Amino acid sequence: MTKLNSNSPIGLSVVQWQDLIASCARNAANTPYEINYGTEVRSMAHPFISEFTPEEAWLFELNVGLFLLRKQSTGRHLGYFAQMASSETLHAIENQLHNDLAPEIAIKQQGRLLETAAYIRDTAASNTWFPPAYLDIYVELWLILVSSAADSPRLLMEELALLAEGSGKENKLFPLVARAWMCFWLGEDQEAWRRLNAAERHGLEPGQVFRFLRLLEENGEWTRLEAWLSHGANEQVGRSPGSLAEYGRYWDAVVERRPEAEERMWSVISSLPPSCSSLYEEKLMRYGRFRQWIDYQLSHGRDPLGFRAKDLQPIEKEAPEALLPFYHQGVEKYVLLKNRDGYKRAVKLLKRLAKLYKKLKREQRWEAYIETFASRNNRLRALQEELRRGGLIP
Repeated sequence: MTKLNSNSPIGLSVVQWQDLIASCARNAANTPYEINYGTEVRSMAHPFISEFTPEEAWLFELNVGLFLLRKQSTGRHLGYFAQMASSETLHAIENQLHNDLAPEIAIKQQGRLLETAAYIRDTAASNTWFPPAYLDIYVELWLILVSSAADSPRLLMEELALLAEGSGKENKLFPLVARAWMCFWLGEDQEAWRRLNAAERHGLEPGQVFRFLRLLEENGEWTRLEAWLSHGANEQVGRSPGSLAEYGRYWDAVVERRPEAEERMWSVISSLPPSCSSLYEEKLMRYGRFRQWIDYQLSHGRDPLGFRAKDLQPIEKEAPEALLPFYHQGVEKYVLLKNRDGYKRAVKLLKRLAKLYKKLKREQRWEAYIETFASRNNRLRALQEELRRGGLIP
């Protein structure tokens, strides 16, 4: 522990701030796993803030939050109250990171900002487990530096060297993802991808990858985003709730600004794992590739009645002819079931076919088809009854 020579926090380093906060916390009546612990520690540390400039106060408060988060997040499986306590702390940190003071920090308190990032880096890299939010907070601090510091390329190179020194420590995930970010900001995307690929073996989460995509979209770097989307077409896509839809939305944003990227989008999306097939289907429908959508359903033996009528309305409106083979195949499959329920379903589809043929002004072809169909299946008494009940034959 660093020895404090004064009760005043002025002139102390971030490491000394952490010691000061820890000394306050030792007098707390509550434990880190109780909901009031954070409030109690903050109130004991609060008197020091009056001596700071606004930028120093911002960083000191952030360091209190980092201390609390480390104390409250001691493992992957937390109890209810511990989870509530750490969530409250994280919410406070997130609010602080997104206030209007952040750009001033990099100009007026660059040294302590770097020290705070270093504290996170060293804490995370030295332990087998660290609060997952530490990585997000670390990235946010570097976003402030990159967007505000004139000498950010030099700072990034220096941080890369420090991360390389810590890469042999207990935790592998943090330095790998952190180095990917440094390379990303330096424009070295190939190297960033290499780091992220290595991080997959150490528990890389989809959200940690999607953050790169989100920043590229916010910055309007569409060509670069296209390259990241193409590289990211792997098992990470669709591994967490909502990630598949988010990945698809980024492609829509790219194609809207760069129409020439559409063909690459189809190539990439069609190469995704089978678990992501719903995205390919959604895009076929969204981009009006209705015949391809139908071919895909036919090749996978899909049931036309498995779709709601409104799901098929765009095809019925724009390319009704494309639905004919889909419905015809469905009718034949239902007849082969040789039971009453199958016949009822076949009749339901036949009624849809009748409307389609009428819309296409092919009534004679429909009449010839239904007559042939009824004759071919004249031995299936139950089917004949359902056809009559549905008004399809006399």
